Amino acid sequence: MKAMNFFAKNFYIFIFLIYFFIGFAIVGDYGISIDEEFQRYSGFYWLCYILEFLPFDNLRFEALDKLNDIKGLTLPNPVDFPFYGVVFDLPLAFLETIFKFESSKSYFLLRHQATFFVFFISSIYFCFIIKSRFNNKIITFFGILLYIGSPRIFGDSFYNNKDLILLSLVTISLYYFFRLVNNLNIKNLIFFSFFSALTSALRILGIFLPVTFLFFLFIQKKSYKEKFLNSSLLLFFFILFLIILWPYLWSNPWSNFLHSFSIFSKYIIKIQMLFNGEYIYSNRLPLSYLPVWIFITTPFITLLLFLYGYFFSFKRTYSRILRIRDDTPFNDFWRSKNENKDLIIFFMFNLFFIYIILSSTVLYTGWRHLYFLHSFIVYLGCIGMSLLIINFKKVKIVFIAIGIFILFNFYEIIRYHPFQSLYFNQLILDNKKKDFEIDYWGLAGVKFLREIIALESSKKIINVGVASYIPLERSVKLLKEKEQKLINIVGQDYEKADYIFNNNLSEVNKMIDKKYLIPNNFIKISDFTINKFIIYEIYKK
Repeated sequence: MKAMNFFAKNFYIFIFLIYFFIGFAIVGDYGISIDEEFQRYSGFYWLCYILEFLPFDNLRFEALDKLNDIKGLTLPNPVDFPFYGVVFDLPLAFLETIFKFESSKSYFLLRHQATFFVFFISSIYFCFIIKSRFNNKIITFFGILLYIGSPRIFGDSFYNNKDLILLSLVTISLYYFFRLVNNLNIKNLIFFSFFSALTSALRILGIFLPVTFLFFLFIQKKSYKEKFLNSSLLLFFFILFLIILWPYLWSNPWSNFLHSFSIFSKYIIKIQMLFNGEYIYSNRLPLSYLPVWIFITTPFITLLLFLYGYFFSFKRTYSRILRIRDDTPFNDFWRSKNENKDLIIFFMFNLFFIYIILSSTVLYTGWRHLYFLHSFIVYLGCIGMSLLIINFKKVKIVFIAIGIFILFNFYEIIRYHPFQSLYFNQLILDNKKKDFEIDYWGLAGVKFLREIIALESSKKIINVGVASYIPLERSVKLLKEKEQKLINIVGQDYEKADYIFNNNLSEVNKMIDKKYLIPNNFIKISDFTINKFIIYEIYKK
């Protein structure tokens, strides 16, 4: 009995401990994304910049050596991408230098461990958010599982050092935003300012957090003096933390910030993608691009609960607007602190979703750039869950049904492992999956390389042909040092290759350019398939 009581009191601790140990046990199973080398390079670039102002010459020389080694890979200059901050990459570059990591496998594993750890911390914060809002153990428990148990989010939490870190920081910032809703004091204001600045220093779009807070202050029943004071304090601390956390701003804070924001808002990249069976370019996306990607890659139960919660929130907001009295503008707009939280989530989700669709913002390779919306989707899903409890008499049946669907999500995570980034839900037919981008980051390259090394264990050099060179070149870095020496990538020079790696990336569309066609003197010896669609094929001379 005592054991049961102890477990009940520490239920969430046990859940997070299990999640933590599983995460660190499997972190080494994942491949490497194309962008990780650039992010590592950016971290060392800014580390060297900072060390110029500090009396640590030995450390600076070591960092410069690392930087020059990476520079040999002809990566773009980080200064050309000022809207990407280095609050994540900079500490990792520092750790890599301090602990003298030499092998590529070790420092990329460090990045993956750090990515998972940050997301893990965000899941704890999300637990606090849901627990505070709903005060229901089952809704909180299911909310956690929906947050960590979306297959694509789960997979990306080990290697997506940009989008999942942004999602994590947005979630943590929302927690402190809600602390402000409960108690608007200087302590909570400083914490919110810090984490919203941290988010903005990672990706400039994080400025929507303090902007939303200003909107929230505006609709509150407070004096203009109090509103002005709190707004001023927020802006002061936010700007202060933003400058400290973003080295790019140090030389000229205001000018560099405007420059960064200008580049971000006007950023255009022309990447060919496969979407719904057609090859399109990232600068000419159809209006359906974002909604379709969200609807075919988000678990069905999450979508169902989200839609229920979203339309209820829409109805509630609309009815509140109609009931606003002329003599008390906005004072009765929202009736409780919990409803204030719902309004914040509803407002921010719509703000971003509508802006992205109508502004012709450049997106590519799915909706990963907007993975931070995952927090909002699950939160609104929890609202939907609470409505089901209220509106249905047979609550146990509702919970059982939701629980079964959530268990299926984790079954899919296991089934796709370690390629959860390739997950599609039940809303898309099996024969339609091939009509969308699959392994756009080349994560399966490591599996392919290990496969051909096993086939050619007696060879000293294995020549590998591949249409898209960079993703596979990145994958080599996760091999053991002895294995790395075995691989020689000849790229599109297929006649020099022993094997050809074909992962069907849209950037190498064989229908457009015949040079990507597999030569006749190569035969297909195997392929890698998940859930009835081919991830890659292996051809041998």
